[in-house]
Amino acid sequence: MIEFLFRLSGQPKDGTMFAATANHDPTRRTIHLLYGVKISQSMVFLVPVIVPYFAQEIGLTFQEFLASESVFAATVVLMEVPSGWLADIWKRKSAIVLGGIFAATGMALLLPADGFFDTAVAQAFMGVGISLFSGADSALLYDALHQHGRADRYRVIEGRRHGFGMYAVALSSLVGAWLFTIDPILTVWGMIVSYLATAGFALFLADPERRRHIAAGRPNLRKLVAGNGVVIAAIGVAAVLFSATSVAMWAQQPYYIALGIEAKWFGLLMAIGFLAGGLGGQFGHHLDRWLGALPALITLWAVLVVAFLTAGLWPSWGGVALLLLGSAAWGAGWPQMQTIINQRVGSARRATVLSVAGAAIRLGFIPLSATIGLLNTQHGIAIAVLGLAGILFTLGGPALWLLWRAAGSHAVPGISIATREV
Repeated sequence: MIEFLFRLSGQPKDGTMFAATANHDPTRRTIHLLYGVKISQSMVFLVPVIVPYFAQEIGLTFQEFLASESVFAATVVLMEVPSGWLADIWKRKSAIVLGGIFAATGMALLLPADGFFDTAVAQAFMGVGISLFSGADSALLYDALHQHGRADRYRVIEGRRHGFGMYAVALSSLVGAWLFTIDPILTVWGMIVSYLATAGFALFLADPERRRHIAAGRPNLRKLVAGNGVVIAAIGVAAVLFSATSVAMWAQQPYYIALGIEAKWFGLLMAIGFLAGGLGGQFGHHLDRWLGALPALITLWAVLVVAFLTAGLWPSWGGVALLLLGSAAWGAGWPQMQTIINQRVGSARRATVLSVAGAAIRLGFIPLSATIGLLNTQHGIAIAVLGLAGILFTLGGPALWLLWRAAGSHAVPGISIATREV
C-alpha cells in the first residue's frame, strides 16, 4: 500500500523508497523513521470529538475550549524559538523524544481535569511538547538529504510525509469517534500511547553532520532572518493562512452541532477533511509545478475565502464540505512554506527558523480564535465563519503581496528561493 502511494505521488518505479534498498540509499532509514514520527504524532484520537469531550467530561463551553487552545498556542509561541534553538545546538532526535514525553504528559493531565484551570495546565504541557517537535523533524530530514546530495528531493519527500501524517489523522478520527461511543476517556489514552510511540521512533534516529556555529549564544530572532525578505514574508503568509485553517478546523464541530449532526458522525466527517489534507500534502508539489509556488499559494487563499464565505452564508451540508477544504489547503501549502525556509536558511539555524514560522501561526491563532469564539457566542457559528472569511480576505491579500514584492516580480511563476542561505 505504501509503495502504491509512493508511485501515485509521482516517483519513478525505479526510484521508490523500496528500490532504494538495492541502491544502498543512506537516507532510507532516516526517511522511514521520520515517516513513523509523523504518523505516530498525528494519531490524534481526541481531535474529532474534542468539543463534546471538553463539554461533557470537563464542563467547558466552546468559548472556554478556544481559550484553552489559546493557552496551548501561547505556550507554543513562547517555546517555539527556544525549542528550535535547542534542536539546532543539541541533537534534533533528542528534542523530538523530549517533545513526545511532554505531549504525553499533557494528555495524561487531561484525565483528572475538572474545569478550565486544569485544562489550561494540560494544554501548556502539550504546547511545550509540540514546540519541541516543530521544526526539528523537518530540519533533520533536510539535513540528511542535503548531506547526501539529495536536497532537491525534500519538497516531494516532506510533502509525502505531511500527507502520511494527514492520513493518520483521518484514520485516528474514525477510530477516535468510535472510541468516544465506548468510553470518551479511551480517546485520551490513545493519544498518550501515540505520543510515546513518537518518542520511540525518534530514539532510533541518527542526527546528520551539520554546523552548530550558534551554539555559544542565545537565539536572536532579528539576526536569524535579517536581510532575508522572502523568509520574513513567507512567515507572514503562513501566520495568516494557516491560523485561519486551524480555526476553521475547530469551527467544524459547532457547525455540525448547529446543523443537528450527531456526534457519532464527527469522526467520519473530519476524517474526510484530513484525507483531503493528506492528498494535498502528497500531491501538492504537482500544483507548484503546474502553477508556480506563489500562484499556488494565491489560489489556496482565494479558494478558502470563497469557501468560508459560502459556508457562512448558506449553512448546509455543502458548507460542511467547504469547511473541510481548510485541511486540504494546510496539506498542500505548509510543505511549500517549509521548502521556502529550508532553501533560504543554513543548517545551523534551520530548526530555529522553522520554529519561528510555527510560532507565527500560533500567534496568529490566539486573537483569531478569540474573535471567532466571541462571534459564535454572540451571533452563532454562521456569522463566525463569515467573520473568518472576512479576516482571511483582509489580511491574506496584503501578506501575499508582500511575499510577491520580496521575491521580485520576475519570480512570480515559481519564487526564486535557492540563491542564498543565512
